[in-house]
Amino acid sequence: MNSMIKIGFLLLSVTLATPGFATQYVSDPLVVIDPGKDSLKMLERSFPELIIDHVSSLGYEVYGPEGFDQLLTKLGLKFVAVDKSNEVSLIDYPSPEASIQRLIDLQKKYPSLITLMEIGKSGDGRSLVFAKLTGSNTRLKQNKPEFKYIANMHGDEIVGRELMIKLIEDLASNYGRDNRITRLMDAAQIYIMPSMNPDGASRKIRFNAKGVDLNRSFPDFTTTDNQNTWQNRAVEIQAIMKFQAQHHFKLSANFHGGAEVVNYPWDGQAALHPLDNLVKKLSLNYANRVTYLRASTEFKNGITNGYQWYEVKGGMQDWSYHWYNDLQVTIELTKTKWPSYSTIDQSYAANRDALLNYIEDMFQF
Repeated sequence: MNSMIKIGFLLLSVTLATPGFATQYVSDPLVVIDPGKDSLKMLERSFPELIIDHVSSLGYEVYGPEGFDQLLTKLGLKFVAVDKSNEVSLIDYPSPEASIQRLIDLQKKYPSLITLMEIGKSGDGRSLVFAKLTGSNTRLKQNKPEFKYIANMHGDEIVGRELMIKLIEDLASNYGRDNRITRLMDAAQIYIMPSMNPDGASRKIRFNAKGVDLNRSFPDFTTTDNQNTWQNRAVEIQAIMKFQAQHHFKLSANFHGGAEVVNYPWDGQAALHPLDNLVKKLSLNYANRVTYLRASTEFKNGITNGYQWYEVKGGMQDWSYHWYNDLQVTIELTKTKWPSYSTIDQSYAANRDALLNYIEDMFQF
């Protein structure tokens, strides 16, 4: 690597700070055209300040600080701006405030089934909320296994937020009417966070209000940031870490957008996960129930090992298992991060059986 390129990039970069407050990233990525992935490992290893995401057969998204396009040019990489032609559809999506109100309305309608739990505030002061669903009185301590879904940790990956609110409504409205849902809610405590990053959703950007990528900011046992402490991290990360420490989740998933695949750990190292066969089975169980995932031409059977796809440091998926034995996968729901709002019902219908089955799979191990 040409030393002048490295020096040039360092001049463009903002000095790295404490964990969770890495740098001021430009909101929109550039898409590097690299079908053979010839430059992928070089970028991952030589420029850890860059965020690489959504590697496909054509290339991958790259986020960086102001002026990082100059680095890509100096490296001789071809790139294009992200296609934002679908932005007209963004105005149809509910605001973070409207989404919280939907949860409040559901809790009022089903008070014995839904408990809303504010676990903290975002950087802009918005509520970070879990909905807890279970078949008996949710306010009593219960010796039932705990399950968790989290969505919208990247603010511009919005479909998961909408599907989680629909799932909450589905579970509550069909308890006592649908045998499958009734059995599930009687047997488990289900925690669902529709939006971990309401500030990013409001701005329609990936990052939180402070410019932090929340899925690159958790403690990571494969790096020097390997202590499970929440001090000096983004407030959204702190809230999740404190909440996790108070519970005993057996199985979890988090939802993203920009691809269509179920991603299983590890993300941060090449070694096989200790439960590799199980995480593959869980991932296949989800993907096999979603027609468009199962039919993927990018990913065999609609699943991928995270590290083999692309390396992620500071991800929630690896953190949750390493420190809490909370097995977690990452589900990429749609290639388009902000599809037309009119497609949300269709997306929920396509994923509904898989969403319920993944919770049921908690009882298989």
